[in-house]
Amino acid sequence: MRNSTPLSLVLITAILGSASWLSCSSDSPSTDGAGAQPQAGSGGSAGDDQDAAPDTTAVGGAAGTGGAAGTGGAAGTGGAAGTGGTAGTAGQGGGGATTCDTFQKGVNKDFMVDGVAREFILNLPDGVESGGPWPVVFNWHGLGDTATNMNGLISSIYNDAAFPFIGVTPEDSNFTVLGNSVDWDVFQVNATTNREARLFDEILACLEKRYTVDANHVHSMGFSLGSILTDMLGTIRGDRLASIATYSGGYFSDADNVATLGMLSSMVNWPAPTHTNAYGQVILFGGPTDTVSFGGIPVKFDVFAANDTKYLNGLGHDLIVCNHAQGHSAPAPGFTGKQIVEFFKAHPKGTVASPYATGLPADYPAYCAFNPKS
Repeated sequence: MRNSTPLSLVLITAILGSASWLSCSSDSPSTDGAGAQPQAGSGGSAGDDQDAAPDTTAVGGAAGTGGAAGTGGAAGTGGAAGTGGTAGTAGQGGGGATTCDTFQKGVNKDFMVDGVAREFILNLPDGVESGGPWPVVFNWHGLGDTATNMNGLISSIYNDAAFPFIGVTPEDSNFTVLGNSVDWDVFQVNATTNREARLFDEILACLEKRYTVDANHVHSMGFSLGSILTDMLGTIRGDRLASIATYSGGYFSDADNVATLGMLSSMVNWPAPTHTNAYGQVILFGGPTDTVSFGGIPVKFDVFAANDTKYLNGLGHDLIVCNHAQGHSAPAPGFTGKQIVEFFKAHPKGTVASPYATGLPADYPAYCAFNPKS
């Protein structure tokens, strides 16, 4: 990072991507050695002249029909991420802009939202045209990652007979702050005009036009900056969401989180939630090493998790809180897309008493605990 870059922007980048790589394991098998699972490399803290490493998946999923999966190499210390998967050839055909009527399985490009061309990967279950109602799961990548890589979290489970769903993995639009890309519009948040909320609105509206969507099963998940985006949607679009799940996220509507940000706090402004929908949430974090720092200012996602547990319980939300102790990485051992979708199935919109209050599912790891609303 050049010394001329404003410190506040450097802090944004450092907080949301400097010390980690997202490594998809169970949901998108690695080809990096016989049976090996990719692990998160240690990227270290951002220095005065060091560009922040992105939060990226080490496994490349196939984006379009016939797309080949990339090699799932792991990021070593200070090293580069493994080769990401290549998009399939079934991306947007004909070169025209995507409209509701041309939504298709795989990559959809040039979907215009408020004058901005957007791109996303659509996973459509078998029988989507005639069956339903279908749950919808939005899946948001971390800073510097791609939709192709993040799609690996759901690409093998969206057609599961127990809970088939429409999966949407958006690509960022290279959103900039002070002329520098931070991927997503999640810092100065206007509930009406926010770029990512508007993308959510328009994709969901098109899905409701094209298919039979289950309004009680609209969900969001993400990693790192994508988790903060999911938390933002919970804040300003919580009336549409049934339940959500986040790896290493944080609510900037929680004053206790903002208070930890030091000089960055002036760059963050979220409205308070105005809805009364107390959706359930899974909060996953990596323990005390789920931390990045810049200039001696630590930003601790484990502190965010503790703050948000108190904050959300106080707003009436039941939570599953999971300290996987693996630092700033995802998915966690024993808690992949499969367990997230299992949670979504059990927590439709309007759930008052969580079925997990009396015990978590047998396939949930021991490091997860139920935290009831206050």
